[in-house]
Amino acid sequence: MKICIAGKNSIAVDGLKYVLAKESIPKENLLILPGPEDTGIDDWQPSLLKFAQDNKLHITTLEELYKIDDLIFLSLEYSQLIKPHLFNSDFLFNIHFSLLPAYKGMYTSTHPLLNGENHSGVTLHKIDIGIDTGDIINQIKFDIEINDTARDLYFKYLHFSVELFKNNFENIINNNFTSTPQENTKSTYFSKKSIDYKNLIINYKKTSFEIHNQLRAYIFEEYQLPTINNKKIKSSVLLNEKIEKNVLIEDKEYFIISGIDNYKILAYKYEN
Repeated sequence: MKICIAGKNSIAVDGLKYVLAKESIPKENLLILPGPEDTGIDDWQPSLLKFAQDNKLHITTLEELYKIDDLIFLSLEYSQLIKPHLFNSDFLFNIHFSLLPAYKGMYTSTHPLLNGENHSGVTLHKIDIGIDTGDIINQIKFDIEINDTARDLYFKYLHFSVELFKNNFENIINNNFTSTPQENTKSTYFSKKSIDYKNLIINYKKTSFEIHNQLRAYIFEEYQLPTINNKKIKSSVLLNEKIEKNVLIEDKEYFIISGIDNYKILAYKYEN
């Protein structure tokens, strides 16, 4: 049996650390598939490529994996679409950052916030020919707090995904699991074109809750920050306090905003 850990960031590195700690799995049975964006350098997230090289693990390719009959493929944030029909094995699994069947596809740290969701989760599922459409094996649900940003939500995904991986790894490698087809209701999908991050525009002709959701959905310092009057915003706080409606006032440390329902928002400026 060969086990492939494919992916990036702390979910893949921590998952690999968990597997390496198991004496029952020889290192020579592990294959590592970093994403093409992995430079082999740790930055705000650890590099799977670097960790694998430091531990003298075999770096593989998809072409090599296709030919292995007794392969268990585990995608932990692997960024490329997998074509199951090219594999000799059908033991192909993925952890997706949402409570499937909702939020298939891209930007799962953004769309739930834009939609004002109060919870999300992570899903272990089988990989099939669709995009995040495979049968569900297990899930973990968690709360989204009212002032969580996209970055906050992403780190929750990382944390609970590692927990999900550890909870199910033994059952996966021992073929001791059940799976359930995804429901056809409450199923949603968002493509790469669903958000234009180069042209983020805040619509202020909304309720304060909706304005707040737009701001926090785009707050992810390593990628982008929303702006108000050309000032970057690092956090947004929605208050249970009413002021005059449709306010946009700049203070030294923050903007004071309100929507059509008068509730107060404090949008704090980013200072680097």
